[in-house]
Amino acid sequence: MAKILEIRDLKLSFETEEGTVEALDGVYLDVEEGHFHGLIGETGCGKSITGLTVIGLLDNNARIERGEVLFRGKDLLKFTERQFQREIRGKEVAMVFQDPASSLDPVFSIKDQMLEAVRLNKKEEKQSNERIVKELLNKVKLPDVESLLEKYPHQLSGGMKQRVMIAMMLGRNPSMLIADEPTTALDVSIQAQFLRVLMDLKNTTNLTVLYITHNLAVLTEICDEVSVMYAGRIVETASIGDVFNNPSHPYTRKLVNSILRADSTLDSLEEIPGSVPRLINPPPGCRFHPRCEEAVDECSRVIPPVKEIGTNHLVACLRR
Repeated sequence: MAKILEIRDLKLSFETEEGTVEALDGVYLDVEEGHFHGLIGETGCGKSITGLTVIGLLDNNARIERGEVLFRGKDLLKFTERQFQREIRGKEVAMVFQDPASSLDPVFSIKDQMLEAVRLNKKEEKQSNERIVKELLNKVKLPDVESLLEKYPHQLSGGMKQRVMIAMMLGRNPSMLIADEPTTALDVSIQAQFLRVLMDLKNTTNLTVLYITHNLAVLTEICDEVSVMYAGRIVETASIGDVFNNPSHPYTRKLVNSILRADSTLDSLEEIPGSVPRLINPPPGCRFHPRCEEAVDECSRVIPPVKEIGTNHLVACLRR
């Protein structure tokens, strides 16, 4: 399968009043077309910044220091804002955020907003567009579509808003979806409904998804591969099976062992000591070394290179 997204040695920082925040440092990430790829890490590690870089929505104080972000071979870091609007954003790559209410206009009905999304991609008659809108809402398993179309965003639950956003995205027919913590604000039962919608799309379309989350358990339901991020660096990438059954990086192992599973007990759960470092002054060498029980002196001095330890299994650790 061809790679649809290739991030190469991406280094990105932000200038703030406190100083320079080293948000991303040498990030490598490949996403295969038609695959669901998870990006996991603790809050503040750079996951969302990675997604925003791909879609060209960085704040003005962001500075790209080096690297490439290749989408179908084109380096998005060289695109102007006009190029992003005309060629990429919404048309090729769409993004669903944690709070769907921020992406829906409160003064327009769901019908009006859905029709606008369809019109942007399909220049058809109004009657045909309305049919397409209903098909899209049915595809994301929304009930009573006729009634829902007349409602406004504030009249919908969080889960329904997220599914409306997915339907609007499908109306533009993008190749790739970036889902940034889309289930965090949802109840567990609603999360399950949302994940089932994504699974249906995975089974019936060739949509590529980069799924950003801090919840590793969610990724087991939908993802083919997972990249683990820590303090602005990717420390491990592997199939979902290898991440769970054969994790290599000490941080990945801690994440896996912190999940309550059917065969685990509370006593068997592990905590990760310490906290994520501030990226305004990150530790030298491996950024995980202050929290790592396996660290040696070299870990505090040398940035670990990414190495392949198995088929499509990459890890950045001097001890591996």
